[in-house]
Amino acid sequence: MEVLEDRQAGVVVVALRHGELLLESLREVARQADIHTGVVLSGIGSLSRARIHTVVTNEYPPENEYIDLDGPLEVVHFGGIIAGHEPHVHIALWDRDKRFHGAHLEDGCEILTLAEISIQRLPTLRLARRALDNSGVMLLTGE
Repeated sequence: MEVLEDRQAGVVVVALRHGELLLESLREVARQADIHTGVVLSGIGSLSRARIHTVVTNEYPPENEYIDLDGPLEVVHFGGIIAGHEPHVHIALWDRDKRFHGAHLEDGCEILTLAEISIQRLPTLRLARRALDNSGVMLLTGE
């Protein structure tokens, strides 16, 4: 993993390599680079395997379905928010059968060739995620 930063612009660029784990690496970058609050602006690359989840009911809170995908998978795009050093990322993938998959990024997504990610720091904003009702759903809020 390589982490580069334009301090004046507040943009961090992350380059991941073969075999590294996507979400786990983003967590590590957020902590090591002290990105308490930020926006994951863009992400591209490829995965040898992925784990994602999506909602499958209209109930509140909704039920989730976890999906494991075997690669090769092209990462078309991903983005999200970092709050309290914790990334919440959604991803769009293209598989070898020419199907799209889009959902919430989970641990265990392994980089095939590379991943290139840009993160905008938000140094004067402090975001957190909290359960604001008894559903347990963690919602974005100010600290």
